Amino acid sequence: MFLLSKAAFNGGMNTFVFVFYRQAVATLFLVPLAVFSRMESAPRLSFVTFCKIFLLSLFGITLSLDINGVALVYTSATLAAAITNCLPVITFFLALLLRMEVLKPRTTSGMAKLVGILFCMAGAVTLAVYKGPHYNLLGHHNLFHQHNIQEHEGDVPSGKTWIKGCFLMLMSNVFWACGLCCRHEL
Repeated sequence: MFLLSKAAFNGGMNTFVFVFYRQAVATLFLVPLAVFSRMESAPRLSFVTFCKIFLLSLFGITLSLDINGVALVYTSATLAAAITNCLPVITFFLALLLRMEVLKPRTTSGMAKLVGILFCMAGAVTLAVYKGPHYNLLGHHNLFHQHNIQEHEGDVPSGKTWIKGCFLMLMSNVFWACGLCCRHEL
């Protein structure tokens, strides 16, 4: 998904329009499955619960995807895939802050959690700080139309936009983790 998104953004597609299309296609695909699989057994949905689901979807998922799209413009698909793997760590930290999870560092499971967190964060920081060479996997062609090599040189983010993109990518994961933690409370 990150590669497809990056190719679309490099082709000139607006990030917010892309997220809208992504969500619309997912809705068209999933609503019939949800309606037909749970039609008889689904409880009535109260207005308050509907509002909670709407706000959770708006701020947890949609905002996360919008920020992720903007961050992807500033960074690379490789970084997006790597930082998204930090989502369990961010969710774990939020769960600790909200007292939904307990960390006991003197136990074997607590040590395993800490080691996993350290490895995950070390990998993400390494990718965020070190920006390797730009590889153009599609050659001289874009998915949408042809470009020459000089036009592709503009796709390589500078150092300042790379850091901004890393920060936005982290914020996207924080919003997604907030959505996951709040979904538990629903």
